[in-house]
Amino acid sequence: MRKKTTTFLGILLITILLIGCSQEPKKPEGALSVAELLENPIYDTQTGVYGKVSALRELACTCFFLQSEEETLHVWYDTMVENNGTLRPSISVDEINNGDWVIVIGELKSGGDHYSLNDFWLSQIEVMR
Repeated sequence: MRKKTTTFLGILLITILLIGCSQEPKKPEGALSVAELLENPIYDTQTGVYGKVSALRELACTCFFLQSEEETLHVWYDTMVENNGTLRPSISVDEINNGDWVIVIGELKSGGDHYSLNDFWLSQIEVMR
């Protein structure tokens, strides 16, 4: 009897951990997943994208990765320089942490002198609740 109870509790704990770790939140209204944006790119137009933040403050750039539906986007929040040399204002990510699910609003870039194809330049960021 004790062995069955221990086995049941072990399976229950593993199930709870897997559900809590792997589940994406419900898709926010009006936002695309990273996979949707990359499948049908909308360049140089303000677009909302949702995903999970990773590598924030870990890369040698003012950027982080945004992941949803098994695709990844390279999101820049500072040092965004247009082809004509114009510097875009930086966006604060002080309240954002790795593992946060967020909605980012900004532009998917088509490539240029100071940025790469499919870099995403941040204009706004909001943690999903």
